[in-house]
Amino acid sequence: MTTFNSETSIGQIVAEHPSSARLFERLGVDYCCGGDRSLRTACAMEGLDADTVIRMLESDVDLDADDGAGGEGINWSAAPLDELINHIEETHHAYLRRELPRLGDLLEKVSHVHGTDAPWIVSVREVFEELKPSMEAHIEKEEKIVFPFIRACVEDATTPAPDALDGDPIACMEEEHDETGTALKRMRTLSQDFTVPEWGCNSFRAVMDGLEALGTDTHQHVHKENSILFPRARALV
Repeated sequence: MTTFNSETSIGQIVAEHPSSARLFERLGVDYCCGGDRSLRTACAMEGLDADTVIRMLESDVDLDADDGAGGEGINWSAAPLDELINHIEETHHAYLRRELPRLGDLLEKVSHVHGTDAPWIVSVREVFEELKPSMEAHIEKEEKIVFPFIRACVEDATTPAPDALDGDPIACMEEEHDETGTALKRMRTLSQDFTVPEWGCNSFRAVMDGLEALGTDTHQHVHKENSILFPRARALV
């Protein structure tokens, strides 16, 4: 049986046992931007008993026969950094480029048609309209500045940090991750966990499902950067 320590960070737990992310998603425990918090602290913030969550983790990990690959076939904690970067770009960045425009169009349609009956959807759209360009700019900065910097550090640890981000490029990305996490949480709160009204149409259901999926993918995306890629990159310099 896999055992867990309540003082271990959430990020480390998910890095070593990626399938545990599914439980944290269900419980609403932040394992991406808040990945540096201990399991005990993270549980307390959500009003959860850490010992109960540990028992749930032990059950889930044992049943899932987690080998550290999280169903992706690769243990990202041990994979070469360039492979992890390629994975982030080809999986998570590609997802955002595909989904953000689609969700923006859906939110515009649904809020226009149903904004009177469900005024909260207008607020969700407003949050999304600020989030979308910031996420698009973020992944551009990663691909054009931060990831090339990390790749260069793999080759030569004396590589100077780029001037384009005015300081520590990794810290800048982490700060933007926090802002993204706040916006995602705000949309979840406004929508009462992306709940579709009883009278909601197919478009309403599609946009709520899409926003929930966006949150899940972003949590996985940020976790891979904050808890795996960035700490390993910092260890090089």
